[in-house]
Parts: sequence; structure tokens; C-alpha cells
Amino acid sequence: MKFAWKVTLAAVSILVISMGVGSYLLISLSFRSALEREIDIAMEEMQMLRISYEAVCDARGVTLENIAARSRGLQRTLTEDPYFADRQFRVSTQEGAQLYSTLTAGSDQELLNCIDSRSYGYVVRSDRPGQVLVHFAGPVALPDGILYMETVRDISSLFTDREIHFQVYRWILLIVVAAGSAVLFLLSYWLTMPIRTLGKVTTQLAQGDYSPRAEVSGGDEISELAANFNRMADAIEKTVQELEDAARRQEDFTASFVHELKTPLTSIIGYADMLRSRQMDGTARFKAANYIFSEGKRLENLSLSLMNLLVVNHSAADAKPVHMPLLCQRAGRISQPALEAKGLSLEVTAEEGVLTGDSALLQTLALNLLDNARKASEAGGTVSLTGTVTASGYRLQVSDQGRGIPAEELEKITEAFYMVDKSRSRAEGGAGLGLALCKQIAALHRGVLRFDSELGGGTTVTVELEGMEDA
Repeated sequence: MKFAWKVTLAAVSILVISMGVGSYLLISLSFRSALEREIDIAMEEMQMLRISYEAVCDARGVTLENIAARSRGLQRTLTEDPYFADRQFRVSTQEGAQLYSTLTAGSDQELLNCIDSRSYGYVVRSDRPGQVLVHFAGPVALPDGILYMETVRDISSLFTDREIHFQVYRWILLIVVAAGSAVLFLLSYWLTMPIRTLGKVTTQLAQGDYSPRAEVSGGDEISELAANFNRMADAIEKTVQELEDAARRQEDFTASFVHELKTPLTSIIGYADMLRSRQMDGTARFKAANYIFSEGKRLENLSLSLMNLLVVNHSAADAKPVHMPLLCQRAGRISQPALEAKGLSLEVTAEEGVLTGDSALLQTLALNLLDNARKASEAGGTVSLTGTVTASGYRLQVSDQGRGIPAEELEKITEAFYMVDKSRSRAEGGAGLGLALCKQIAALHRGVLRFDSELGGGTTVTVELEGMEDA
């Protein structure tokens, strides 16, 4: 059953029960009050009639002893007196002998037996269908004894009115329930609309479409749920996108790795086959052997770079205080020969500072950045390595005056095997893993790489390092 129907049925049930019980109690209380009022009126009428009858008997000197002899004159007086002529009552002796009566209803001997000279009583009875009477009985005091007077008051209209009230109430309840059900259903449908929308969005998410979002309006709990759902959907979409990107990068990594292996292996196999199957002079033999050696060194560099990546990603780093100026000077000395061989000058400037980290990995970071600067520079240029203390840690900057990097390539250069100029990078002995390794080392030290480059104007790589957390 739909939630809107559940809400509607629950609300209608509460409406029916509350209106039913409330209306029944109201009608019953009103009827009870009217019945008690009619009984009080009937009792007052009987009391007044009894007192008047006693006064007439006293005026005419009527007693139990002479009432039989004077009954004719007493009846004439009662018949001619307008007060008594319009009244419905009966007078009888204690034994039940009737002395005077204008009643059509029969006597109630059980009621008479329940009263005495100082009390009165009544019963509510129905002599025929549709008629309800309140029958009162009380004592009439004479000088030498008592008689009994009975009066009857018709209260059928009370019960008729009650039945009419119940019928009207049933029609009103039916109309209210019908109208209320329609209103409640529309209200429930409107209130649950965000839930249905949320369900549709959930279905789309389950089918793999992560773009839809639930509409958030108002400030109630459903809106809060929709907002939380959207945040969850954003997180799921981001996670899925990251997984897809990781899978794509893994595929690209594998394809690039195979390609990087295939090229030198093809050269090695080809020149090795030439040495094995042909007669070659010394110059050709040396050239073939030199190709095999250079391509072998390239494979060695590739394997070392991959090993460094694996070490950074999966091995525990050795976190110790690192004297950064000493590290920068050491990296400069190691890189100096290769830079001079290409006709480049090196400038190293480092402020005093200590960073908690892995000294070997940080040196690899600096060496890779210097080597990339060497590959991108032309003879006569300058490469600089600068170290600066920051509020959060230490900053390394490597600048060159080389050819620069296009703006659209800056976001991709830290991906494994990505090379802006593939032919030139391979000629320089690169495999596109240096910056990927630098990015991993920086992340291990809670750092980030930032690239500022201008085509033909050189590149500056800035590494903001905060140090390792588990020191």
C-alpha cells in the first residue's frame, strides 16, 4: 500500500473514531440532561397536584373514613376545576382501589409498593411502540391516613429527537468523512511528493545514472532528508568517478608500460639478431652493441622508476628530522655533472630549516625535479633550486629557462608515462614517471606540487611540504 494511502486511512480512522465517540457522547449527554429535566418537571407537577388535591380534600372535610360517601361531590369538584380537569392523574387507596382517574395508562402496583408516606418514585416505561412515559407516584396525606397519586408525562419526543440527532449525525459523519478523505488524500499526496521524487532519483542511481538530484525545498525533515540524500549522491558520484578515473589511469598505465617496454625491446632484439645472424665490420658491430646498451639502460631506468613508485605507494617511510639546506646542497652536487654536460649552470639557495620526513625520498624528489629542468632547458640556461621556510613547513622551488609547458598539459604531467614531447623525452632517457613519483613523495609528506609555466619562458615547480604525520 502506498504511503499516501496509509496516511489517509490512518487520518480518516482517527477522524471517524474521534467524531463518532465525541458526537455520541454529546448526543447522549444532551439526551440525559433533557431526560432529567423532564423528570424534574414531572415530579414538580405531581407535587403541585398532590398538594392541590390535599387542599381540596381538607376544604371539603374528606377523610379515609368518609371518602366513599363524598367521592361524587369530590369528583364533581375535580372535574369542574380547570386546574384538575387538564391534568392526567389517578388517586387510589393503599390496597389499589381506584378513587379517581383521568389516566388511560394502567396502574403500576410495583411502583406503589416501593413508596410510603414520606417518599415518592417513578419509572420510565413504554406502553406501546413509539410512546415513552415517565410514571410518577407519591403519597397524598389525609387526616386519618394516606392515599396514592399517580401522574404520567409523555416524553416520547425526547427519544424521537435523539433518534433524529443520531440520523443527522450519521449523515454529517458520512459527508465529513467523504470530504475529509478527499482533502486528506490530496494533502498526503502533496506531503509525500518529495518522497516519491526521492524514490525516482534513487531508482535512477540504482540504474547507474548518478546525475539526478532530489529537489530540496522548505525546512522540514523531508527537505533535510533530501539534502542529506543529495550529499550522499554527490559522494557516491565522486567516488564512482574516482574509481572510473583510477581504472582508466590503470589501463593507461598498463598500455603505456607495455608500449615503453616494447620500443626498447624491439631495438634490442633487432640489433641482437643482426649481431647473431650477419657478418658485420667493427663500426657496425659497435653501433649495434651501443644501441643494445642504450636501450638496456633505458629499460633499467624504467624498472628503477617503477620500483620507486611501488616503494612510495606501498612501503613504510622512514620519518626523521631532515636538514633541508644540506639536502638541497647534496641534490645540487649530484645533478651538477649532468647539468654542466648540457651547458647549464646551477644555483642552489636554501634557508635553514628542518622537516620531518624521509631523507632519501625527499632527495629523489629534488633530483627528479632538477633532472626535468635539465631536459627542458637549452645550453646556456640556468637552473635554480631554492629552499624556503614557511609557516606550515618547507617550500622547494625548481626553476628553469626552458621551453615551458602548454597550459592544457599542466594537469596531466603528473600522470604516469605522460610526456609532453614524447620523442624528446625518450631521447633524453625519460619514461614519464619522474613527476608521478614526485607527486607521490610530496603527498607522503603532506605536500602538493604547483606548476607555473610559460611557453618559451621556462617553468617553476613549487613543492609545499608540511612533513610526515607519524613522526
